[in-house]
Order: sequence, then structure tokens, then C-alpha cells
Amino acid sequence: MLDFIRIACAVPKVAVGDVEKNANDICAFMEKADAQNVDILLLPELALTGYTCGDLFFQDALHRAVSKGLATLLDCSKEHPELTTVVGAPLRLGPKIYNCAFVIEKGDIRGIVPKTYIPGNEKRWFASGADVHFTVEPQELGLAEETEIYADVQAQCLFYKADTAYAIEICHDLMTPMAPSAKLAAAGAEIILNLSASNASAGKATERRDRVKNQSLSCDCIYAYASAGSTESTSDAVYSGHSMIAQCGKLLAESDTPVTTDYMLITDCDLGCVRTKRRRNEAYFCATEAQMSTICTQDEDLRSDGSLYPLNKLPFVPPTREARVERCLEIFNIQVAGLMRRLEVINTNAVIGISGGLDSTLALLVAVEAMRRLGRPVTDVYGVTMPCFGTSDRTYNNSWELMRTLGINSKEISIRDAVTLHFKDIGHDISVHNGTY
Repeated sequence: MLDFIRIACAVPKVAVGDVEKNANDICAFMEKADAQNVDILLLPELALTGYTCGDLFFQDALHRAVSKGLATLLDCSKEHPELTTVVGAPLRLGPKIYNCAFVIEKGDIRGIVPKTYIPGNEKRWFASGADVHFTVEPQELGLAEETEIYADVQAQCLFYKADTAYAIEICHDLMTPMAPSAKLAAAGAEIILNLSASNASAGKATERRDRVKNQSLSCDCIYAYASAGSTESTSDAVYSGHSMIAQCGKLLAESDTPVTTDYMLITDCDLGCVRTKRRRNEAYFCATEAQMSTICTQDEDLRSDGSLYPLNKLPFVPPTREARVERCLEIFNIQVAGLMRRLEVINTNAVIGISGGLDSTLALLVAVEAMRRLGRPVTDVYGVTMPCFGTSDRTYNNSWELMRTLGINSKEISIRDAVTLHFKDIGHDISVHNGTY
């Protein structure tokens, strides 16, 4: 088995309050995802009803529709047994309503995870699931008795798909100083799935992106984030439909339109990378004492073959000119600081061989800048060029122009005669340009 998992974030064109229509749309995404060998399909927060239902969340009719919508999704999942679907829906139990993620697989509910941190605008409808841990029967959800619910309703638990641990947090949970994903990752979750409904505002996309990338980096994990789309209905907000999948601080995939809906984002994620980073990160082992219940899903191998994993032709080179300049200056300043310290300690001049190539040019620029920052004259840098058979006019002229421009002390020492004598000493014909030459 390859150490890849294929994750998709789907943002349906939700019709607020029309659960039947939304359930059918989600089924269409499930069919599409399964056809592309997706292992886990993630949908937004409250995708089954719409996030912006407002006081409709108090209505019996909506919750009866949710029961039918869940039944539709469970039937659909029977037809796609290798796909795990994580979808947002409200759960009403007694006098309380919870904003939940339902984990659906093979026609059953593998787990129900309530949202932990409830922002002010949601407290009118939803209770926090922080301390919730109770059993729920299929009949309480309006589902057929033969439906299996494999776990208690609880805010923090681990799910296993094959040998891969994943866990769930919902929207605002990520925005808190003590995000549940930190504890979940410490307990072993390699993938965090976030069902979200984040509104669009100036600069917020950058903030969301930074949070997702940073959380995937600090937790050494894969972090998938799917947000409610622009067809949500409210008088004072537009919803972004922003989806992202990040891995250990690197953004693997992202929706390409600022405000969008009705699409699916798919990528392969490298579990081997996550596992290797965790093995090498000594600080990570200090945090792995967290224990929580686990729910095992299918035992079959993951389906991803890694073909959708994004590969960068130049993985260590930033993609934009601005970022490249910033990276180069960072490297340059590190080198200058290191050389300054050595020059302060040994209190000597700098002597550098100048070939006219890139390496010696960088070394010379670093030496000159170090002298300037130390308040010493640049003439304390001595450049030596040593032309021989392989020296071209271009590199020779470059080296001299560079030294004259910088105003350093410069000297030419030809090594032609010395190399010729060396060839004679080892018995090599100078006209034979082979490996020895």
C-alpha cells in the first residue's frame, strides 16, 4: 500500500432549508468522488440544511427533513462502500440542538461529532458539545432500526480508516487558542477535517489560509477545510465557499475563486511525509499523552495511488519573484552574520578565490557586506583569481570586473605552469582531456 490518501472537499449549491434537494446534491458529489477513488469526502458545516437557516433550526419540520436527508445519504453510501463521507447537520436531542459532523460509511453512521466552541451568533440555536458524551439510538434520529451508530456522540474522538487516524473539528474550533485539533493530533490523528461556514470579508481569505497552513504545520498533520458556499442566504454576510487542503505547513490544494460554490476540490496527501515528520520531531512526542476513544471504519487499503499529489519542479525555490528576493536576502543575511562573528573572533582579513562563477561571487558579496557592517574598509577583503586552461574569457573578465566594482584588493596568480608541471609529474599528456585532466 502506498502512503497516500485521497481527500476531496465538496461545496454544494445549497438551498437553505431544502434538505431533500441538498441531500440529493450531496449524493451526486458522493458518486463523483467515488468515481475518482476518493477515500474521504468532506462537506461544509450544516451542509444538509444550510448554515443560515436561522430560527428554522427550532422547527420540527426541519428536523424531520434532516432525518429523511440522513437516510438518503446512508442509502447512497451503501452504493459507494469504499468512500467515507463527513457532512454537517443539526442534531436535536431533548431540549438542545447540536451543530454536528456525521461520519457516514457503508450505509451506517460511524460517529457524530458536535461543535465544541460556539460563536456568539450561533448560541441562539446551538449548545456546545465540549462535555457531551452520550449514546444515541437510530430511532432518536428518525432512522431505520437496522442502522448502525458505531460511537457515542462526543466532541473529541479518533476515527480509523485502514491504518490512518483522522479526527474532526468544526469551523470556529480552529479559531480558538486551544483548538481541539491540537489534542486530537497529539492523540494520534494524522488528518484533521474541518467543516466550516466562514463568511467572506476583506483580508479574511488570507487569514483562513494562514490558520489552516499553520495548524497543519504545528500539528504535523494533513488539514482539510471545507466552507459553506455563496448560495447561503443572509442579510448581512456572504459566504466564501473557501476550501483548502494543507499538509505539514504546505498548501496542497485550494479553491481558485474568492467567493464560490458548487465544486469539488481533490488532491492526494502524503501520509508518509506526516509520519516521517512526527518521528523526527522530538517535541511532538512530549505531547502524545492524550487518550481518547477510537472508532474503526473500513479495513480495506486506501485507494489513492498518489497521482494527484502536487509535485513542484523546484521545491526549494519560492514561486514568486518577491518571495525569491525575500528568501535570498534571508540566506544572505544569515551568511553575513556568521562571517561577521568569525571575523570578530579571529580579527583577520578575508581572502577569497574568485572564479567569476556564482559560488565565489556570493562568497565575495558576503565578505564585503560583513566588512561594511563591522565598520572595516572593503580593502580588507583580498580577491585572488587563478586562471588556468579551463578559464574562459567570460569568467576571467567577470571576476576582474566584480573585484574592481567592489573596490577590494585584488591579485592574479596564474596556475598554468604549476598544473603543467603536475601533469608532467603524474605522466599525463596535457592534450588528452579525459577524467584525469
